[in-house]
Amino acid sequence: MNDNRHTPPCCHLGMKKCTNSLWIFLLCCLLAAPIISAHDDPNANVPSIRAVRADSPVTLDGVLDEPFWQEADAGTGFIEKRSQKPVKDQTFIRAAYNDEYLFIAVECMDEAVEEIVAVERRDDRVLRGDDHIEVHLDPFHDHRSEYVFSTNTVGTRLDSKTGAGGGSNTGWSADWETACKIYEDRWIVEIQIPFSAVNYFRRGDQTWGLNVFRELPRLESLTAWSFDRTDYTSVRHFGHLTGLNLDKTSFDRNWEWEPYVSTRYDFGGGDEELVTETGIDVSFRLTPSITTAWTLNPDFGEVESDADTIELRDTERFLPEQRPFFREGEELFGMPHMLYHSRRFTDIDTALKTTGKVGKTNFNFLDVYGDATRGDSFYGNSTVFRAVQELGEKSSVGYFVSNSDFDEGHSRVGSLDSLFYLTDNLTWQFQGSVADDQIDDKDGLELKNSTDYLGFTSVDYRNYPWIMSLSYDAVGEEFDPLLGYVPRSNIFGPTAWIQYGIEQDTGWYKFHSSTFQAQLYERENGETFIRDFQGSTEFEFHNNIAIQYSLDEEYRNPYDNWRGRLGFFIFTNDFWKVTDFFWSTGEYEEIEFQEFIFSRRIKLHERLPIRYTCTVRLEDDIPQDKERTVWLNQVIFDYHFTEDMWLKTSIQNQDHSKHNISVIYGWEFIKNADWYLVYNSVNKGEDTEQSVFTKVAYRF
Repeated sequence: MNDNRHTPPCCHLGMKKCTNSLWIFLLCCLLAAPIISAHDDPNANVPSIRAVRADSPVTLDGVLDEPFWQEADAGTGFIEKRSQKPVKDQTFIRAAYNDEYLFIAVECMDEAVEEIVAVERRDDRVLRGDDHIEVHLDPFHDHRSEYVFSTNTVGTRLDSKTGAGGGSNTGWSADWETACKIYEDRWIVEIQIPFSAVNYFRRGDQTWGLNVFRELPRLESLTAWSFDRTDYTSVRHFGHLTGLNLDKTSFDRNWEWEPYVSTRYDFGGGDEELVTETGIDVSFRLTPSITTAWTLNPDFGEVESDADTIELRDTERFLPEQRPFFREGEELFGMPHMLYHSRRFTDIDTALKTTGKVGKTNFNFLDVYGDATRGDSFYGNSTVFRAVQELGEKSSVGYFVSNSDFDEGHSRVGSLDSLFYLTDNLTWQFQGSVADDQIDDKDGLELKNSTDYLGFTSVDYRNYPWIMSLSYDAVGEEFDPLLGYVPRSNIFGPTAWIQYGIEQDTGWYKFHSSTFQAQLYERENGETFIRDFQGSTEFEFHNNIAIQYSLDEEYRNPYDNWRGRLGFFIFTNDFWKVTDFFWSTGEYEEIEFQEFIFSRRIKLHERLPIRYTCTVRLEDDIPQDKERTVWLNQVIFDYHFTEDMWLKTSIQNQDHSKHNISVIYGWEFIKNADWYLVYNSVNKGEDTEQSVFTKVAYRF
């Protein structure tokens, strides 16, 4: 709700028409590199603390009584995001290390500790609404990648990872420890992070990037140690953690073996089938900065189901990856146009992956043997390689290659992309790609046989409170890589995007954002295909009520579509009470519609968070003179009986008896051994297909 920094849409430039101009632009940007600030300078204007050696035993208890803590620097000067001023209840951070662990101590001053909110007790669930801190680490000090470790005052842990490509990976998880103690006027958190949990260089006298955030919900306060008002979460604005001599750290390969046995019984829909599977997952470290994972006949039956939608759209719906094997290193695949989408891989026989960093290059290599699905299913081997190479302080160049050899043909893609910081506020992006596809269907009939191109360029400007983007798209007529997610082809044209967003403590509102976008795409023959004008505005008031309005005029040849949308939000200051109401009206491909959406998060008990959404759309099909009502109810919740036993449920009901029900029970019945029991029931308008799945896995 309160974050006005959305990712602007991308726009693109055709390789066929503009290759020479793009390379000239690339050369100019390289020549402009000296004007980029040098954050690596030890005298850079960012906060800094020095880590001390922890030579004595460490007890995680929230009590800083070990001798080395008395010698450690205490970093402070936290800035509040909305007021952009130092806060009264300050926070102090200290750091220490030994050959196995990095220790971070965060001391949070609080004049009203009796009002601390800490209701979340399950790891890896969102901590919004709780008093909590976030420790952000950039071990390579490359100003591009980070690890995030978050915890509240009852020791609940949440972790994630951001890659050099800018993608966030919330599925990443590590084994780290934390402890907290509450005093009369403060609370102190101690965090112990094993070096084996993160990628880093095993060298002496290192400097890592570091930032710490603190959220104090009763005051709606978010503070940061190293603060930049334009892009306060960016890794490039982190402070420094110095004095890390890591050349003698313990190197643990972290071998992990996880064999499993599973059985699935399918019934309903006129067919019954019993399927038994067995397989194994293996992962370990090749070096402190490189990890690898191998899988044989993986089974992801315990992964939660995707959320249903009833959208009006003319492109494929993007579904984010939820399977653990693919999520490590996934953040590197962030590109303006997505040439690789791991959800294309469905039934997998075997796969391997190696990801990490060598020198100034982050990379991810995958090889997958099995089925890839894009409408039809294709069987064979796919190799995917992605690398992002650092240039200067913040700029980068990315490389992408994929090669798929199927029984039905091949799909090959090569791409070059870049991100150049011309100044701290001005960036230029580029992507040029070529795809060669020769694919037949199961009957041997040719589906596609072509070589085509894609191009992209954009200039982006960020300086609080403004964000602006001007870009150009060119996607060839048949550019649609089998492993990628490129929603539209045969489009050429510019996009302009501008946003104004401001937060304030005083005045009649506390948050305001306005956005405008204009887009014009033509086909190769010069015919206008898309002509869009989209605008929105939002205000959040001090009484914790917000209102939002948007109007979209979308020409999709030959249809003149439009949509007006009004949103109303209450209890915006409380994550577990915020309630959303939306009303929309418009016309889509000669179907007039009105749509109503209600959503609410509820936590009836600390172990039972619920998310409820109801969508109702009234449609009037003008050409066919037909009326109908489309609706979708979603109830998604999980309940944790104990720390080792949980239930995750998704109930999604639609009109005409359509439904998608998923119930997943998990139990760590002995240490490192998990049992899963899953029930799925899906009806898409015809027969109901049901399955019961059970799986036992053991981690060595």
